[in-house]
Amino acid sequence: MTDAVQIPGYSVLRTLGTGGMATVYLAVQESLEREVALKVMAPVLAANADFCEQFLKEGRITAKLSHPHLVTVHDIGSYRGTYYMASEYLSAGSLRERLQSGLGAYDALNIAHDLASGLTYAHEMGFVHRDVKPGNILFRASGAAVLADFGIAKAIKSISSSTMAGNAIGTPDYMSPEQAQASPVDGRTDIYSLGAVLFEMLTGRKPYVASDPYAVALRHVTDPVPELPGPLEWLQPLIDRTMAKDREQRFATGDAFMAACDALLREHPIAPGSERRSGRRRRPGPSAGDAREASGSAPPRSRQLPRGVLPLSLALLLAVTGTLVWRWLHRPPVPSSSAITPTTTPATLPPIPTPSEPAGDSADTAGLNRLDTPALLARAGKYLDDGFKSGLGEKFGYPAGDNAIDLFREVLKREPGNSTATQGLARIAAFYERGARSALDRGLNTGADELIEKGLRAAPTSEGLLKLKAELAQREKG
Repeated sequence: MTDAVQIPGYSVLRTLGTGGMATVYLAVQESLEREVALKVMAPVLAANADFCEQFLKEGRITAKLSHPHLVTVHDIGSYRGTYYMASEYLSAGSLRERLQSGLGAYDALNIAHDLASGLTYAHEMGFVHRDVKPGNILFRASGAAVLADFGIAKAIKSISSSTMAGNAIGTPDYMSPEQAQASPVDGRTDIYSLGAVLFEMLTGRKPYVASDPYAVALRHVTDPVPELPGPLEWLQPLIDRTMAKDREQRFATGDAFMAACDALLREHPIAPGSERRSGRRRRPGPSAGDAREASGSAPPRSRQLPRGVLPLSLALLLAVTGTLVWRWLHRPPVPSSSAITPTTTPATLPPIPTPSEPAGDSADTAGLNRLDTPALLARAGKYLDDGFKSGLGEKFGYPAGDNAIDLFREVLKREPGNSTATQGLARIAAFYERGARSALDRGLNTGADELIEKGLRAAPTSEGLLKLKAELAQREKG
């Protein structure tokens, strides 16, 4: 009953969600006439004097955190033994709810990027969240992901060793090995939990399941890193590094995680709203509320992480969803690939003859020169078909000398008026233009710039791409 909650200065409207540690209410902060999420600690926690003291101490410090991907805390305190925290109210729902509808790799990486950005800031300010999970990940109306609930956050340098001594604080489904063993934690603990959440977003299942929470926590300590299914294998290095059992092998910061995302996405640009998982389409639009996580099934055994991920620019993680986007994206702006790919395209292509010199950006290599024009078109057409079918554009521009752009350009060197090559390059440019437009709409200038440059490589005179480039330049000046 909401009328049983009596905290001066707040009018409770309704219950948003209930968990093991707290109940969250939608309330009005009367002094400012604004809606807030009022989290009231569970009586079992309020009965622990050490926890209450630390909750108030750390909460007041946490309230000073200000970041677009961290929920803002407005007030914290206690009244007649009731401990509470008032935070900004985000009505667009939680990640737990979106997981029920299914997420594609595009949205999953965008959400993970937002969270990594918020965690980087929090860790630099001296805080470890220690409970990164879908129920604590909310969304703004813009679609940005926001991490909530630093109520059990631990000040790295000042935490009292007596607080909840001997107990592992967190949620077993996403708990790092050191948390499961009640060992000291640092920011890399949150990185591990972020990896566990990312795995669930990508696959629809939790990394480990077992008969009880203690067994789940044990699996985080002893089991190999879970393995992604075949279509997502290109993201396995990210999961391996993020969920490494030895925290020395994990990403040290959220920034390092974002750089690794960027390194992967440079070669696997994901078209907005283009991917499906397990036959399920992502349904547009968030739902409201806050709840607990859903259960999942165990993944197969993991492979070993290859060391070394090159950090590049900020992650290209764009967010656009919905059925209309899907249909629009796959509407061919020029004749379909069946019209530009010879009907004799083989299922598997012979290797390009070894060139006498390394392939350059112009793709003017001895290897390409040894293929006749029909063979070049067949190869490029297959790369085009595969790239649009997966929605990733895997071999549109990579590797050098053996990608659709280089192959089509080589054809145009030989036959400047070849319509098949011209149309193929136009489709690739349109693919990148749509992604760049989405990036600009989201304010992701770095990602937009990368997509624009990829598109201009296919069509240097593209009017749409050149307009986007001018728009980006204008924004950066402003």
